[in-house]
Amino acid sequence: MDTIPAIGGLTFASDLRALGIDDRAYRRAVERGSAIRVHRGAYVSNDVWSALDDRGRYALTVRAAALASSSRPIVSHVSAAALWGVPLVGPSPSRVHVLSSIAAGTRSEGRFRRHASSRPDFELSEIDGVRLTGFDRTLVEIAAVEPLSVAVVALDWALAPAAARRPHPTTSKPTLARCVDELDLGRSRRRAERAIEFADGRSGSPGESMSRVLIMELGFPVPELQQEFRDRRGLIGFADFWWPRANLIGEFDGVAKYVRDEFTRGQSVADMVIREKNRENRLRALGHGVVRWDWETASNPARLREQLRAAGLPSIRR
Repeated sequence: MDTIPAIGGLTFASDLRALGIDDRAYRRAVERGSAIRVHRGAYVSNDVWSALDDRGRYALTVRAAALASSSRPIVSHVSAAALWGVPLVGPSPSRVHVLSSIAAGTRSEGRFRRHASSRPDFELSEIDGVRLTGFDRTLVEIAAVEPLSVAVVALDWALAPAAARRPHPTTSKPTLARCVDELDLGRSRRRAERAIEFADGRSGSPGESMSRVLIMELGFPVPELQQEFRDRRGLIGFADFWWPRANLIGEFDGVAKYVRDEFTRGQSVADMVIREKNRENRLRALGHGVVRWDWETASNPARLREQLRAAGLPSIRR
């Protein structure tokens, strides 16, 4: 098995047959647990699979399904987003999303979710041999069919300027608006436009984006984002959320802040926690209230409502 070259970690039965190699060794490896059958006719070593998180496994599954299919489908929606590296919140999708013709209709078929499109040839791209919808089209179609929280997380990330330590493709609202005009979204058009209008590239993380959607849906005032705060010692930092009328700062604490190198920059978790505590003390010394929450709270509307109300933030909903 180890002598057979894999493509991005994947080995395909069709390639083995083309080389005159029997794929029974791979089937036996799956039975032993040393290999994973990602999709019909597509295998990956257990070592590669175990090293991936849920998102990485889903992206690999999408690649496997697309490359193993003789029809070379056009990957779309959240499946295309996974290949573009767009962050997705919620459970990993269970199906691979692809485009289909209007005549074929929208339907689920085996491992695939097929989306009928009148513009199957509009704004396409290719990544590592996989045909997929272009970056902007992918975002627009996610905005048209996915919950607002999923759409805004993706759009916020795509609208944010790329940095050297966090490179990624970017877009703009005018570009997305032109893409909306090109696609026949029907009744989903307004849904996509609403998500694009709400999106804001200043959001610092998927957790902040998801929180902002929930804050709006709970009827609280729209916060200002990334507000700068200073004291006599200089810059304190930029707050995730700021409600000036309530004199309240909101901070989302995701686990990534304390475990990813791009955030820790060589500091220990203990050092990071102490730094955050000192930062909060400086903010409170200015007379501002501070409320913090995490992923668990951001995923629980009742809990976030309770925390914001307890912190003194009034609801604007009657």
